[in-house]
Amino acid sequence: MSSNRRAILAGIAAGASLSFLSLPVRLAARQRPVAFPEGSFTLQRELERGLGGGAAIVVTRRWQCSFAQLGEGASVSGIQGRCDVKAPAALAALAEMERSRRITGLFPMKLDNEGHISDWGAPGTTGIEPALRAAGERIDSLALAENDKRDAKTWLAQVGSTAAEVVSQVPRDLFFPEAGKRSENRKMALPDGQTGSYDITIEAETRKSDGLLVSSERRIVTRIGDSSRIARERWTLLT
Repeated sequence: MSSNRRAILAGIAAGASLSFLSLPVRLAARQRPVAFPEGSFTLQRELERGLGGGAAIVVTRRWQCSFAQLGEGASVSGIQGRCDVKAPAALAALAEMERSRRITGLFPMKLDNEGHISDWGAPGTTGIEPALRAAGERIDSLALAENDKRDAKTWLAQVGSTAAEVVSQVPRDLFFPEAGKRSENRKMALPDGQTGSYDITIEAETRKSDGLLVSSERRIVTRIGDSSRIARERWTLLT
């Protein structure tokens, strides 16, 4: 695996080696081979990052993809296509840069016979649940490091940045996720008697015929009083 690809998959999976987060609803891990469908499809990724004050930047990218049988698994090829960016007028220059940016090193992607990205790491050490555990620990550490002079808006921005980093990870089970919904809410005490919280939600829908991705979404909402920030990623497979 090239160093460029490893940097993309491992670099954006910050904290993925940590232990699993205990969520209220646990889904059983898939331990059976999957059938890889033929034909091409469009993979769409929508990434939203809250900027504060109700503003957000939303980037939607699409890749034209196809599966090819590779031993007991498969290889996924992908060609980047259209990119749409919604952002406040003040960020027009940034939005234009994002529209023209090419994502390199993501494809081709190798999958094992369970439909998981095969060069991702040891089972149980990567994926969204360990990443959420990482997010929880990092957010908690921010709260513990607070002092009476820390501005709450700065804390919210820091947590929002951490959340955005977590949801921007490419999930190991991207193409064949476990269907269902899981969520968790945590509250934290902040300086000067304020309270903060963050909500984590993971939801996926799959085709009943073969378990292939229909859509999956990961969302982290951080709040202080009436202020909130959203970090959200949604993958959709269009055939």
